[in-house]
Amino acid sequence: MPLQAKEALRFNLAASDSWYPYYIPEQNNPGILGELIPLILQEADIHGIELKFPPKRTVYAMENGLLDFDVVSPAWFANEFAGEQFIFSDSLLGIKEYYASLSSTKLSPMAYEDEVGTILGYYYFDDNTFTRIDFKSEKELVLALSKKRVERVLIGDLPAKYWADKLGVSIRLDQLHTEGELRIRLNKSKKHLLPKLNAAIKRLKELGKIQEIVTKYTVD
Repeated sequence: MPLQAKEALRFNLAASDSWYPYYIPEQNNPGILGELIPLILQEADIHGIELKFPPKRTVYAMENGLLDFDVVSPAWFANEFAGEQFIFSDSLLGIKEYYASLSSTKLSPMAYEDEVGTILGYYYFDDNTFTRIDFKSEKELVLALSKKRVERVLIGDLPAKYWADKLGVSIRLDQLHTEGELRIRLNKSKKHLLPKLNAAIKRLKELGKIQEIVTKYTVD
């Protein structure tokens, strides 16, 4: 009797190519998610197929079933609701996102429909309250601040620190926008695999593997 083929999941880890330290696709050290997701799939005995789409294509692919999962925070969605066709895994790790500006900039309080630098293809639960100015990556957000193309951006604390240091730009984290947990957002057509994914996450936490990977990328 032939062996049954492993179930497969198609996934995309980031719409941005500079989401440090979470995902760095062009480096030997691929980032927290670049290491963690293959480990989870291996532990769950699920075959992973990584597909890399540009931002708009990634959004379309998730919404139309061309991808089986990505990694997001429920806090990024209004009422933490990502859509009827999705379910979330257990938490992988915490994540924070801030409004940020140049350290030298004196800003007035946020007003309705003010321009804010954002990442193309990223979700923001309240983007109906400000005017999105989309850029391709976290690196581009920090460069946009330095060139004064925008006064404010929305960016994670760890990517902000990395790119500010890398590019020599002094930025300030002004106000917390979201605080939540990164989770696997799974298409419900694959919901039968969620228990295996959650069991793998739990096992890797118990072994200290997740914290080991996080520490590798966040402790100098």
